[in-house]
Amino acid sequence: MKNTHQEPKTQHTLSVYFCGQEDCGPNHSFGPAMRPHYLLHVIFHGKGIYQCSGHTYHLKAGDAFLIRPMDSIYYRADTSYPWSYAWAGFDGSACKEILKQTVFSDTPIFTPETPSRQNSLLTHMQSLLDTFSENNGNDLASTGNLLLILSDMQKKPSESRTDISNLYFQKASEYIRNNYAYPIQISDVAHYVGIDRSYLYRIFMEHENTSPKQYLLKHRLQMATQLLCSSSCTITEAALSCGFRDAPSFCNYFRQGTGYTPKEFRKAYSGTIYP
Repeated sequence: MKNTHQEPKTQHTLSVYFCGQEDCGPNHSFGPAMRPHYLLHVIFHGKGIYQCSGHTYHLKAGDAFLIRPMDSIYYRADTSYPWSYAWAGFDGSACKEILKQTVFSDTPIFTPETPSRQNSLLTHMQSLLDTFSENNGNDLASTGNLLLILSDMQKKPSESRTDISNLYFQKASEYIRNNYAYPIQISDVAHYVGIDRSYLYRIFMEHENTSPKQYLLKHRLQMATQLLCSSSCTITEAALSCGFRDAPSFCNYFRQGTGYTPKEFRKAYSGTIYP
């Protein structure tokens, strides 16, 4: 058995506490017992059982199971084909919110649906083991690898069309809010969401009664009005800071959207936050 620990640390947003791996013998078991933090096991070979909250799960290579803080659990390797697994202990203030985005919001186990997802999970787990053992105090590298593992376990969207539409709109609008300052195109938004432009257009018309292009422009203008009202930046600085290619095009769009030139707007509304 190989197990690597770090010194105890103050709780951060997300921290990997330790990692390890083991080739178990037949019927090797642990528990019933509880852990004070999250503990994720990823199975590389063999099979076994995991018991939690009155349920027994039969798991095999490529599967994973999560132990939550202070849950009473038990797990045991198979008699004929005992499992070999790796684990990572972690915790932090963001854990609950992060895990809500994964299958672990509904179940303590994860079973990849395709060989590619299984390979991705095993590769990322091995990377975490390697990174952690060669850590040299680089907590960010270990945390990054853990997040890659959890990204392999993201929950699938709901089958409801309304829920899927809401999810796509939220993802697209969030991308716009986070990237409006850059020269993004609507094709970039569609690619990020994972849908085509025509579907993205229908979603924005459904939710905002406007096109994605107009939504992006409106958000850029809103951010520009806030800059003009609350800072001493130049017109060019406001333009380039909000994703416009130059000051003349910014002034043109600004006049069309607000009825003012940027200079007139600043004079009229300086010191206020324009909605």
